[in-house]
Amino acid sequence: MTLEANLDATADGDVIFVFEVTNTGSDPVELTFTSGQTADVTVFEADGDDQVWQWSRGRMFTQAMRYPTLQPGETVSEELTWEDPPSGEYRARATLAARERDVSAETTLTV
Repeated sequence: MTLEANLDATADGDVIFVFEVTNTGSDPVELTFTSGQTADVTVFEADGDDQVWQWSRGRMFTQAMRYPTLQPGETVSEELTWEDPPSGEYRARATLAARERDVSAETTLTV
């Protein structure tokens, strides 16, 4: 199983995060989600581990098992928005919410 992740952030008032996970292997990969949540983004201060914001905090998700299959070469993409962030330098980490899959990507950004 080979899943590769990429995280892009565009800051223009709000911050738009685009998190992509691609199956770079030659076999299909079944993912297991226990809710309607597919991904999450957590933002930290650029020079430390203090958490500044998390996309999923305060949100509710449907409780349903989902088993999508990612075919070889296929990409799943999620767009997550941080509304009206304070100015500063940050480090962001996005994670796939699939059970038993440790897939994440990081990026830095300036607001």
